[in-house]
Amino acid sequence: MLDDLADRAADEERQGRWDASALAYSRLFRTALAGGELARAVNALRGQARVRREQGRFEEAGELAELSRVIAELHGMTLESARALNVLGIIRYAEGRWAEAESLYESALGEAIDVGDDELVGLVCQNLGVLANLQGRLHDARFRYLETIGASVRSRNKDAEMMAYNNLGILCAEMQEWMEADLYFERGIEIAERIQALPHLARLLANRAKPLVQVGEIERARDSLKRAESVAQQIGSTAALADVHRLRAVIARVEGDLDRARSLLERCLELASARGLELERAEGLRELGDLCAIRGRHDEARTHYAAARRAFEAAGARAEAEKLERTYRARA
Repeated sequence: MLDDLADRAADEERQGRWDASALAYSRLFRTALAGGELARAVNALRGQARVRREQGRFEEAGELAELSRVIAELHGMTLESARALNVLGIIRYAEGRWAEAESLYESALGEAIDVGDDELVGLVCQNLGVLANLQGRLHDARFRYLETIGASVRSRNKDAEMMAYNNLGILCAEMQEWMEADLYFERGIEIAERIQALPHLARLLANRAKPLVQVGEIERARDSLKRAESVAQQIGSTAALADVHRLRAVIARVEGDLDRARSLLERCLELASARGLELERAEGLRELGDLCAIRGRHDEARTHYAAARRAFEAAGARAEAEKLERTYRARA
């Protein structure tokens, strides 16, 4: 019975059905606890914490992850404690508490190495790579992502491997290595489709549009965004939908349809603002600044760039904020 409950909860989570997943994890926790299966119980608490984080319920998510850690630590379950530390780090990252997140990740990595858990090593390296990337330490980020792929292949964790390919694609796009970015995104999409990881599939499909536009493959970019929108609507991912609108605006700008580009960006910002998605909002504002600069509206462009910089800072993306600070005056 526990196996069936665990499989159901994980499948609902993978499909982005958050309430159903949380309910299944709650049932798994109670059943495991009643049967004295403490490892299963703390795993179920971590699952609930992940789901509540996805729903933006950070306080509840933190409490669940901390309870998981405390139970594991009290019963000498080092591996489960390390995994709870990693989930706590993810929650702090989502809250913008970056220094706390990094400290939690480093602690989790040390414990994972001590117990020889390649799967957790891969997960934590992934999270450290994301932090390094957003702080502008691109070579550190690439190293962490490649570590993730190696550890994930050894542990056969396709979810972590898929996410590492997505993050490598984002990194290569930032470095304007467009063909390499496309290859990484394509590999991630193949895995996401195979394991039916719909939330990640939506983001991968949206992300792939950027390098495709840069190399002039506009129709492939349109198709990728159409597929991303379909998946995002299916699972209710506001973040992915905001990205779809922003990247469609990029295509419209490249094709000279500036009015449509602005309309799409306004929709992107509306979605991001409604859900408190600061990173998506920052990217939309930056693109809106570029659009205004193209149209010769320099005062308006400066206003949007300044707002984008503040949003990047609020999201913890200090490197992006600093880069925008250095360049937006010239653009405007």
